Amino acid sequence: MKRNSFIRMSKLHNLHGRIDYISNPDRQEHLYATYSTADQNYWQLLAQTNQLEFKASQSSGKCIEARELIIALPEYYIELDPKETLKTFTNFFKEKYGVECSSALHHNHSKSNYHIHLIFSERKVLDEIEEKIATRNMFYDETGKHVRTKKEIQDENKNI
Repeated sequence: MKRNSFIRMSKLHNLHGRIDYISNPDRQEHLYATYSTADQNYWQLLAQTNQLEFKASQSSGKCIEARELIIALPEYYIELDPKETLKTFTNFFKEKYGVECSSALHHNHSKSNYHIHLIFSERKVLDEIEEKIATRNMFYDETGKHVRTKKEIQDENKNI
């Protein structure tokens, strides 16, 4: 069977649901292998963090929790070990871009499309926690309400 290969990228708004969909043998008829470079807690924390930052930004639309590549493979890849194929693709992507990945290798229902689902984080994992401290001062009025500038709480002699 002659077929062209393709890669498609999409934005994921429900990371946990998508990982379950691609890696659940009850939902995928011809699932050959699954692989993840991070544990389940990482993916849950990633989704939570992205949702919190999205809400804080007050942006419109939907939060993008991660991205997914669907990579169609040539049919001769069927002859290779599926676990090794998936692990090689996933680890290569992780090393090249420095991001965590979750992946699955399977056929579609009619067995005409052998492909990999590669879900990846757009955030890199830091080796050490980076603590940031604001360099500016915070000012409050007599009632304890935050004010934007120092001038708002100064008297005519410029005393606070």
